[in-house]
Amino acid sequence: MLLFKEIVTGIKLLESPFGGLWSGIALIKGKENILIDSGASAEVVNECLVPALQAEGLEPANIDILLNTHCHGDHVGGHYRFHQLSNAKIATWRGSLDKMRDPLKYNKLIRATFPEFSPPASTGLRGVEPDRLIDDGEIIAGRLRLLHTPGHDDDTVCWFDEETKTLICGDTLQANGTALQGVGFYQDLPGYRASLRRLMSMKINHLIAGHDYVPCGSVAVGAEKVQAYLEKCLYLTALYDKFIAEIMAHGERRPAKIARLLIERMGEQAPKYLFLALYTVTEHIKAGINAQ
Repeated sequence: MLLFKEIVTGIKLLESPFGGLWSGIALIKGKENILIDSGASAEVVNECLVPALQAEGLEPANIDILLNTHCHGDHVGGHYRFHQLSNAKIATWRGSLDKMRDPLKYNKLIRATFPEFSPPASTGLRGVEPDRLIDDGEIIAGRLRLLHTPGHDDDTVCWFDEETKTLICGDTLQANGTALQGVGFYQDLPGYRASLRRLMSMKINHLIAGHDYVPCGSVAVGAEKVQAYLEKCLYLTALYDKFIAEIMAHGERRPAKIARLLIERMGEQAPKYLFLALYTVTEHIKAGINAQ
């Protein structure tokens, strides 16, 4: 049975199953019990999240607030089922409202850009109606500050725990992607870099990511390790710039071929579906053209 693991005092992480990897669900226990993200599906809620909560002495009814880091299926796929089981108030960043109401629609849209390189849509996704909309900088439950950190997607956010100075960042920090991505995935390169610089300017003592990212991992405990994690993410964007420019200097212009060559340069395995890498490569090609 999968269990929550304590990362810092009062904040725990559940590595819920997701397509050969895992997707993180954070639990914050306090005056109000809070979940951040819900896993990929109703099955994950039933078979993984609920038993893990019970091992903590909690039932779904004991969760007061359900948050999310963004509206990709592996992070909000369990929202509808958890809403059925609990009385938790659902809160989300204001800009996520439409996606939270219909995550399947967006799941299809994100695949439509590169249809021949994308997997089928996650048809089991069901939307929920948030009880509360949160703005950038606003604090919820007296401790969690929302930070809008676009790049990976336009609704990507981090939750910064003011009590422990812990950043719960979902997919905001991509490093070199998960083991099944090949490279990091972002749809807005300038936004991603701006988000990294914003976080680097803050005093953050601990960091919890939504997946195990190559080569940084999923957790950084201690301010120096957090800063190193952030610096590595920013450095990798410059490395992608360099490698993509070299590939294109040799005459290659096909984004899919560039993506495969970049993944090879980074020492990773090409994924079954290339659409995530294609978004990233397209952003770097666009940045290179704009810089000329």
